[in-house]
Amino acid sequence: MKSNILGILIILVIWELLSLSVNRLFLPSPLEVVNNLYELSQKSGLYVDIWATFKRTIIGLLLGTVVGVSLGTLMGSCRPLYKTLRLPMDFIRSIPPTALFPLFIVLFGLGDTVKIFVASWASCLIVLVNTLYGFQSISNTRLLVGKLKNFSFFKTVRLIILPSILPFVTAGIRVSLSFALIVELVAEMFLGSNNGLGHRIFAASSVLAMEEVYVGILLIGILGYVLNSFLLLIEHKFIHWSGKI
Repeated sequence: MKSNILGILIILVIWELLSLSVNRLFLPSPLEVVNNLYELSQKSGLYVDIWATFKRTIIGLLLGTVVGVSLGTLMGSCRPLYKTLRLPMDFIRSIPPTALFPLFIVLFGLGDTVKIFVASWASCLIVLVNTLYGFQSISNTRLLVGKLKNFSFFKTVRLIILPSILPFVTAGIRVSLSFALIVELVAEMFLGSNNGLGHRIFAASSVLAMEEVYVGILLIGILGYVLNSFLLLIEHKFIHWSGKI
């Protein structure tokens, strides 16, 4: 706890010093940003934006996780399917999701659906790759022991496969959370959104309301930190064997 507080204080001191050395119009001081945050917190619009970004990111992350785990499981358990889809998968995940915005707009139009889809797309590919790594980590020795003990299919999955792949899947979900949040914010800025933190930052920067811009950036950081901490808590509680098998 003390080290966390010290780290925050160091960031605030560096921020204050930088704001003194550049034009305050572009880099307001931490106190000015906090004051603006307090003013905005008195209005419901800020909470609407936070909720909109949170909702779209979480729905996109959940959908991407379900699809990524499902495809990763199919490819990981079926070697011929993996060999067939490996090249298309590597090609597709090499394309930044933002480069596909025009295609997504054609398919889904402008609205919440396209913003949720881009977050889902970004997270799906990461979870898919991590799930494949999980299947590659399964010990052949453990599988052989399961066969020698005549484990049923479900017992093999419960005692051997799941403990091996779940740490990789959860790590992929935590990484994809950051990417889903980033892509969601970019989508809110450039895909005609009427709410969300990305929309707020873009609108504020258009009129050089830099205090509000930094409030949005601060809230995004807090939102990402809280969500990541929640996922870590779940991982430590339910996947306590991670790194021990």
